[in-house]
Amino acid sequence: MKHRSEFFEIYAVFRALIKTQHSAVIKYFRCDLGGEYTSNKFCQLLALDGTIHQTSCTDTSEQNGVAERKYRHIVETARFLLLSAFVLSEFWGEVVLIAVSLINTIPSFYSSGLSPFKKLYGYVPDYSSFRVFGCTCFVFCPHVERSKLSSRSAIVSFWVMVKVKRGIVVLIQ
Repeated sequence: MKHRSEFFEIYAVFRALIKTQHSAVIKYFRCDLGGEYTSNKFCQLLALDGTIHQTSCTDTSEQNGVAERKYRHIVETARFLLLSAFVLSEFWGEVVLIAVSLINTIPSFYSSGLSPFKKLYGYVPDYSSFRVFGCTCFVFCPHVERSKLSSRSAIVSFWVMVKVKRGIVVLIQ
């Protein structure tokens, strides 16, 4: 989301995803008093679903304790990935997505040893595709990208498996 004005459309898509993929509705929506969360259009959408709209007081991050801690956990995990793999900070957005994916698939002490993935889908995620973030790997170069005497592979830095496209995301060094 680049602009706050995009929030309503993004929430509507997320709401539809929850309904179709999980046969559920969002029970509570907790937020600050930002204009995008208090518009009549958005409040009507929440009321239509029966979602309870909870707002916190202005400038009181302690009222958003759970969200603030989760935000800090995500940022600290992303920072660790960036620094441990010597990745440039300009790739922070991609690294945050990877951090959230890792957090959601790894079992947690605070949820009785279950991962958020297991709690949502009811089965343990496939850990066989996990690799070390930032490790060196080799990718095959297609015939059109190489000559007869050039190397058939390139050294790259591994990032993440992409399940939708059945591929991997790598950083070419």
